[in-house]
Amino acid sequence: RIHFKISDREDMLEVFSTRADTLYGATFCAISPNHPLSEELSQSNADLHKFVAECNRLGTSEAAIETAEKVGIFAGLEIEHPLIDGKKLPLYIANFVLMEYGTGAIFGCPAHDQRDFEFAQKYALSVRVVVSPPEWDGGVLEEAYTGNGLQVNSGRFDGMSNESARDSIIRHLEDQKWGKPTVTYRL
Repeated sequence: RIHFKISDREDMLEVFSTRADTLYGATFCAISPNHPLSEELSQSNADLHKFVAECNRLGTSEAAIETAEKVGIFAGLEIEHPLIDGKKLPLYIANFVLMEYGTGAIFGCPAHDQRDFEFAQKYALSVRVVVSPPEWDGGVLEEAYTGNGLQVNSGRFDGMSNESARDSIIRHLEDQKWGKPTVTYRL
């Protein structure tokens, strides 16, 4: 579980991820239409209210989301990156984030998750590679790379295997009080 500070607010956004090794590649955060923060923000914003209502009308089951186009709306907030000083990530309410999975919030890492990649392409969000694909020349990816490799663009974790980096990043987050390791079961 990773805690992200919400800019200009006292509360935090809690995200569950199995891929702490990709945290340096986060270029946005997204929450479920049914997340308490979505509900709060949609109370005072007609566009957000309409988007949430439309998502609920279409359904939020995993099967419905897998086949639906990945869409979202900017929530009007920025999230502070816990590992990169001064980096702020736009927060979206997105139809592909399930409230029933994890915490109902994600950090979007388009270079290493295909759904995030498709979302980033649609909304012109940056794609930052942090796990180097084999024989990668530093160029633009045509699709998300989900395999193993060496950490790049990851600060002090550069050069480590992503498996080793995952554990080291989790320990670092825990030391800094930005997160903690958690086991979550999904049936």
